[in-house]
Amino acid sequence: MGIFEAVKKGFSQTAKLMNVVVVFFIFNVVVGLISLPLANPERAGNPGIVAVSIISSILFFLIFIFLQGGALGLVRDQIKAGSNSMAQFVEYGKKFYLRILGLLVLYILVAIAVVLVLSLVSAGLLLLGDNILTRTLVAVLVTVVAVGVITLLIYPVYSIVVDDIGAIAALKKGIDKARSNFISTLGLFIILLLISLVISLIIGFVVGLVTVPLTVGLSQVIIAIVNAAVQSYIPVIMMVAFMSFYMSLEGGSPAGMEASTTEI
Repeated sequence: MGIFEAVKKGFSQTAKLMNVVVVFFIFNVVVGLISLPLANPERAGNPGIVAVSIISSILFFLIFIFLQGGALGLVRDQIKAGSNSMAQFVEYGKKFYLRILGLLVLYILVAIAVVLVLSLVSAGLLLLGDNILTRTLVAVLVTVVAVGVITLLIYPVYSIVVDDIGAIAALKKGIDKARSNFISTLGLFIILLLISLVISLIIGFVVGLVTVPLTVGLSQVIIAIVNAAVQSYIPVIMMVAFMSFYMSLEGGSPAGMEASTTEI
């Protein structure tokens, strides 16, 4: 499967996964509306608001993992069988919860390691001379490494669902697949990123024009709802595109499906 075919499939199959989009939309609307009063600059120094913000962020993160598992399970069903059942959403959310959570913990550890290495290398380069050349070199190095790491870490979450394996095994397999198909994976990532940016900019411009004559409060609510819609639709397109491409790397189907495990 080519990267443009994967993008096309992302849009076509998402039209059949609007149930998943609606679930994410409801979640994002709730998060967005709750966040509005918490983001008020006048309350930024209030200890109670800070505590509520931290607790709500953790809660939303844990709920999102469940929704991610449910969504990925239905996306796999849609790609593999051409249909999906919302009745399976909760089951998939529970089935993949611990593995996705474990994978995210591994991502955090990888990110910390990468940041530490980049900090040491950057400090060493700047010791040679703090000038435009070394600063540019550091900026380029950080950008290249960041893009490379993100590209290598795209597939593990799809490997968990498609191959039904644990987080560590998925991390190894996902990185191996991305490394073996680095250019095409990076190309797909860039195309999807550009598409999402264009869509966001166009919708943002239109919403900005519409909300100009409205009150600040009403404008914030409308923007939060529209953002929720965009942040629900685009991620599902990306899920379908990346999972379709990953499955094509496996020979067109999740071959080698192993017994379910909760290994972390």
